[in-house]
Amino acid sequence: MNKQINWWKWALIVLVVLLAVGLGTVIHHASAPAPLPAATRQVNPDDASVTVELNRKQVNALSANYLNKFLKGQQVKYHFLVGKRYATLTGDTKFLGAKIRFAINFVPKRLANGNVLLTAKGLSVGRLNIPIKFVMGYIAKNYNIPDWVKINAKKKTVLLDLNQYSKKRSLKYSAQEIDMATGRFKFLITVPTND
Repeated sequence: MNKQINWWKWALIVLVVLLAVGLGTVIHHASAPAPLPAATRQVNPDDASVTVELNRKQVNALSANYLNKFLKGQQVKYHFLVGKRYATLTGDTKFLGAKIRFAINFVPKRLANGNVLLTAKGLSVGRLNIPIKFVMGYIAKNYNIPDWVKINAKKKTVLLDLNQYSKKRSLKYSAQEIDMATGRFKFLITVPTND
């Protein structure tokens, strides 16, 4: 007897396998750790420095200006806003063809080396209940992020590596004070002397 091959059955099995492999690949890439920052030059006491104090509105204007220039000509847009309690990253992404808005709330902390560490405290992705680690990993792998911004999805942190940012510039930037309650942010800008 000739046994007839059921092509629909085999097509369904192949489709299920492809979906499983695709989902596994997305999860693997979204949960992979981001590279660690490299060490940079320390501030020399002979360098000329100035302290700049900004309020919340000025920090938001500065971040909007930077992101507008950085994301110019790209389809993916996101925003970084500093509020009274949190610094919030908002943006839109496509998932299964649908446009989904996300927002991640961070608590900023100044590190001893002058960098800023943002620790994720809350997440909103439409009406979905998705782990913060997954969303941060997805953003790290699929969004165009400046090389001085390091996302660690496992620790739920974002490092704003001002030392790395300063590396290719003639000025060195470092955070001196971050006070979310009063909306006061101090940064030290150092001009290296060429003695």
